[in-house]
Amino acid sequence: MSRQERLPTLPDSIVRTAIDWQMRLRAGAGNAELQRQWQEWLHHDARHQLAWQRLQQMGGLFQSGQLPAAQAIPLLHRAETDLGRRRSLKLLGLGLAVGGSGLLATQVPRTWHADFTTRTGERRQVALAGDAEALLNTGSALDVVDGELRLRAGEVLVQGSDWRVRCRFASCAGRDASVLLREHDGYSEIRVQRGAALVAIGKQQQRLQAGEGLAISAAGTRVLGQGPLDPFGWTRGLLVVNDIRLADFLAEAGRYRHGWLGCEQTVADLRLSGVFHLDEPTAMLNNISYLLPVRVVERTRWWVRVVAA
Repeated sequence: MSRQERLPTLPDSIVRTAIDWQMRLRAGAGNAELQRQWQEWLHHDARHQLAWQRLQQMGGLFQSGQLPAAQAIPLLHRAETDLGRRRSLKLLGLGLAVGGSGLLATQVPRTWHADFTTRTGERRQVALAGDAEALLNTGSALDVVDGELRLRAGEVLVQGSDWRVRCRFASCAGRDASVLLREHDGYSEIRVQRGAALVAIGKQQQRLQAGEGLAISAAGTRVLGQGPLDPFGWTRGLLVVNDIRLADFLAEAGRYRHGWLGCEQTVADLRLSGVFHLDEPTAMLNNISYLLPVRVVERTRWWVRVVAA
């Protein structure tokens, strides 16, 4: 990235607040009022959104709250949003090594050298034992440990017979089934596309049929119904939405491109429906301006904001 394209340095106070919000959201997963307050803070200032974007690209380093803000802030300042997951975590590894090898060993996730990975915007199909296969979505990492799949980050669709996959909060097994698993910030999502799957959450087990889904976190589980986003659309290279908030659409679309993508608060609640091609990110954004009374402001290819027309 050239000097002219570098994103501005964020004030320490904003970075500290972003870290604090991540800690609060992890502790209060499923708290609707907390989510509302966080969204209000997030969309109050473009710098808030930039700080949050950088923080998410750092992976799970702040899950336990053991990384002091004094170490986190300079690392976040140096983490331009064009960095991929591997490069970001290498940067963090260098910073944490200065603070002590014990912290480095316990805090840095191992997703950047998993058995199978995808870069931002990439999808990858992997053949597994037997007739099973896995399709990885953007920015994902998958390991194979003693015959069991382990989703380290991102999203995967596993299909075929006799397979087992573990995510952060549960494990899932299926025979002649097609199941999607996705890691969100603070919870895991499991949806059955075809067949049936047995989901193990601690010592409890739950059977899911085609069309059913669960969101699983440390706070418990909740049933997932049909939302504004087609969860399986990406497997066909599509982002399919029906009456989705513009802010939520951009958050999803942002997973498939480098840099920061967001909108101003005045247009965040506009509703959008359509079918968009993930491999055509520029056309995807341009189409928004035809569907809604908005325009796309692109300061650089790394910083894009949707504003009122």
